[in-house]
Amino acid sequence: MKLKDIFRMEMYKNRNDKSYLLVIAILTVLAAALTFWGIILAENTYTITENSNIYTTFIVMVTFTIIGLCILSLLYPFHLLNVDYRNKVMSLIFASGVSREKYYFVKISATILTCFIAMLVILFIPAVTFLVVYPEVFVEMMQKIIENFTISDIAPFVLMAVFSLLAYFVMLTTSVIITKGKVSGIFLFIGFSFAMSIIQSTFSMPLLMSMDLLKNINLYFNVTTVFSIIQIVVFALIGLNVLRKQDL
Repeated sequence: MKLKDIFRMEMYKNRNDKSYLLVIAILTVLAAALTFWGIILAENTYTITENSNIYTTFIVMVTFTIIGLCILSLLYPFHLLNVDYRNKVMSLIFASGVSREKYYFVKISATILTCFIAMLVILFIPAVTFLVVYPEVFVEMMQKIIENFTISDIAPFVLMAVFSLLAYFVMLTTSVIITKGKVSGIFLFIGFSFAMSIIQSTFSMPLLMSMDLLKNINLYFNVTTVFSIIQIVVFALIGLNVLRKQDL
């Protein structure tokens, strides 16, 4: 089976996952409703002082929505990665001629793309609404970025964000593989994340504290990027090695 066929199969399964599609739909509606509500409060500031309960309710709703997005960012990719283990179809997939290495990389790619699309759907209405209602604020923000930053300033941050996100998914995938898709994989992932944070702090903080961080922010981004790349390589090798030897 070709890589593109495996990828299409994975994307088909992901877009027909009704339970999480419902969760994404609920969060999309909440995000849209809170966006319109926030604009109304911003345009009618007197309402906040006259009825603080409305403002308090709005803040609580925003807080719970953000918490929901954070939980989704962990549970949704974990669900996508462990669904084949849970449905006990891994042996059938490999018996059909799919190599374990191809499956590993396709699974991560399909999961990242699916999660990216989900976040775009949830944040689409808030982003478009902001651009339509406050175009002058967006233009002002872009002007400040263009005036104060160059490509050499922005590129390290973008690279850091991309590789950090990729490291997140690789580490989560490895946790799923080691635990064969069990719920304990979430706790293993949290443990891995905690350990990586300690290691990164141990090696990077002495270097960064010896200089002005604000003046050398790009160095911090570069150090974080290098650490993320090492993390990707290490956890990818662990995940692949376990998957190759795993008895399904």
